[in-house]
Amino acid sequence: MAGAVAPEVRAAQRRIVSTINASGKLNGDGLALWREVNCGEWKATAADISKDLELLQVPHTIVAAFRFPLASSYSKAMREGEEVRILRKDLPHLFPWMPSLEQTVADIPEDASHWDFTVFQPRANGMAIAKLALSAEWPSWSKKQARAARLVCAECDYDLREFKDKDRAPFDVRLPEQPKRRRLVCGKCCNNGVDEMQRLAALAGAPS
Repeated sequence: MAGAVAPEVRAAQRRIVSTINASGKLNGDGLALWREVNCGEWKATAADISKDLELLQVPHTIVAAFRFPLASSYSKAMREGEEVRILRKDLPHLFPWMPSLEQTVADIPEDASHWDFTVFQPRANGMAIAKLALSAEWPSWSKKQARAARLVCAECDYDLREFKDKDRAPFDVRLPEQPKRRRLVCGKCCNNGVDEMQRLAALAGAPS
């Protein structure tokens, strides 16, 4: 960074460094900063963070992302939020403002987790692939938090964030009486979605 830095840019630098140190999540895809919707009374919103990154000329995007419900939540609904994401290839734009980040990024392991949580969705015409809109922190949630976010098998309670067993991939097999409610089941408990595809195909072919 050559030359003088404008006061508003320096202020943005201080805020961004503080925010990253407090709540930044690095993984194989890049850096993510999650904010709950309507959190502005207590902390910088995703839009506020975006404005600072624009001042620092750091490319980024804002996406919808959900976190597990709080234990005290009455509705037990997932917490709606927005996540500011900086792709790994764009992180060097941050290094002049936060030099310590460069080595941290270099130390990200090859098998680091990624932003997307992918599930299979059985349909009448075949198997679809979907990506859940979760906060980038999902791999580090406790089993209890994952259960609250319905990321464990609804049948056997297997933690579907474990990708070591190819027979336990996550499938979105919904109850007939709740067709709009996501319900994840491991491959072992749902015959890898085959039974559900056959059921849906039979319904689609049935006369109205």
